[in-house]
Amino acid sequence: MKRAPKRRLSLMISLVLGLAATSCSDSATDYFKRGCAKMDKRDLDGAIADFNTAIERKPDYAVSYVRRGVAKAGVGDLDGAISDYSKAIELRPTAGTAWVLRGGAREYNGDLDGAIADCTKGIELMPGDALPYAERGDARNAKGDLDGAIADYTKAIELKADDANAYAGRGIARQSKGDLDGAISDCNKAIELKPVDPIAYSTRGAVKLAKGDLDGAIADCTKAIELKPDDAVAYSNRGRARRAKGDLDGAIADCAKAIEITPDDAIAYVNRGIAKKGKGDLDGAISDYTKAIDLKPDGASSYVNRGIAKKTKGDLDGAIADYTLAIELKATDAAPYRDRGLARKAKGDLDGAIVDYTLALELKPNDAVAYRDRGLARKAKGDLDGATTDYAKAIEANPKYDWAYYDRGCLHYDARDFTNALVDYRKVVELNRTNDYARFRVCMSRGRLGEMEAAAKDLQEYLSGRVYGKMEDWVSKIGQFLAGQLGDPEFLAAAKNADPKKEAGQLCEAYFYAGTKRLLAGDNATATDYFQKSIATDMKDYYEYASAVAELKFLKGQAQ
Repeated sequence: MKRAPKRRLSLMISLVLGLAATSCSDSATDYFKRGCAKMDKRDLDGAIADFNTAIERKPDYAVSYVRRGVAKAGVGDLDGAISDYSKAIELRPTAGTAWVLRGGAREYNGDLDGAIADCTKGIELMPGDALPYAERGDARNAKGDLDGAIADYTKAIELKADDANAYAGRGIARQSKGDLDGAISDCNKAIELKPVDPIAYSTRGAVKLAKGDLDGAIADCTKAIELKPDDAVAYSNRGRARRAKGDLDGAIADCAKAIEITPDDAIAYVNRGIAKKGKGDLDGAISDYTKAIDLKPDGASSYVNRGIAKKTKGDLDGAIADYTLAIELKATDAAPYRDRGLARKAKGDLDGAIVDYTLALELKPNDAVAYRDRGLARKAKGDLDGATTDYAKAIEANPKYDWAYYDRGCLHYDARDFTNALVDYRKVVELNRTNDYARFRVCMSRGRLGEMEAAAKDLQEYLSGRVYGKMEDWVSKIGQFLAGQLGDPEFLAAAKNADPKKEAGQLCEAYFYAGTKRLLAGDNATATDYFQKSIATDMKDYYEYASAVAELKFLKGQAQ
């Protein structure tokens, strides 16, 4: 987070009061004093006009150049401010204040090396003053030299223990380094010293967001906005916190406000795009990501997010193209490789997907999700040993990764190793008690091991205490069927849906579960028919599809 150029204006004004006016004509002095009075009243344009006249009357009037530079910085004319500070330095090379002020203006103008050099000169001329250290800390912070920035802010605090700005700056640097507790401590101190400091609240809100304290983040960002209604960063961060809480409309509104304040803020467009995607507005999301790319063509995350939205829309080629661009921009980031692997798998390019997952794992060797994804691709290729190894690696990387256990359980189940399948499915339930499909698999695995009556009773008990979902939803229908509370006709009828894709998925599941119950009852002919109908839905990404294929293969082998 970068400080706004006007953040230190009042401090600069008080600082330049220490630069006494040199003896000059009464006329120049009068205009100078009148300009100072106007600055105190924040009439910066009027002040600039008076300093202009003072300088016309006395061209070597160094302090007037400094004062005019501060006023110009206050109205956003940074080039003009830098020019004035440079003239003052030319006239009075030992005026440390002019060096520091020019350093601050250069920082805000993007000349970070120039800013650091000027502030270093200011420290040489004013070694006991906190401001040169704090300003150099700002420039180092913006340059990414976080350790150097923290050292400068710490020195500024040693010299001026009540410097709220230095605490806020150090908090920003500590946040960037990942020292979230240290950042909050600094922001707390800045707020204690300066309760009306919007930057401290905004920074603390961002840190709380990173720590997962969403309510605290929203409260701090709201306070920052109250104190500084044009704080685009606070709006953007509040939007992210609201999105994380599920308030997508609030998130979109906050991001829209951030964009209104700062129309060239690519991050705000990305954040709004993510919220729009969450609402299902894929076209709106893609439009926002595209705008972010227009504003910041080297922003890899914008391409990744647009790729995700395109994949969700079914534009797999467009998604792959975006992921590839993200990789070109940031080849050391594992995420775009994994995302491209998902898109390639969806296109049926299993070899390409496996290559991408492998590249992702080279960059991030402990990525449990990438191991699982590669395992799924290897399973789809028929490499069951490779898939089993990858699922085991995923579990090793994250022993609480419930879906890795589920996937391995399905491999065991399809291989008719129901004992080990049951172990994995029960582990899923232990890790995620709301995973209904794992409970269904527990029931079926127990049925295959001769415990169907007890398994159905346990499932009935679970369904009666299920505190989420509705009795009439599709998942509940599956449970009721497996527990013996619904017959085949009612269950298969419940799978029908007005949405063709949703219906295909539900029929894929329904025919597999119905076939399994028929198999348990010894009705192989009907089981075979149901498994064939499950496969006929062509929902190849469904676990039930793969299990139906495995059951048919076994039944055909039995018949021969």
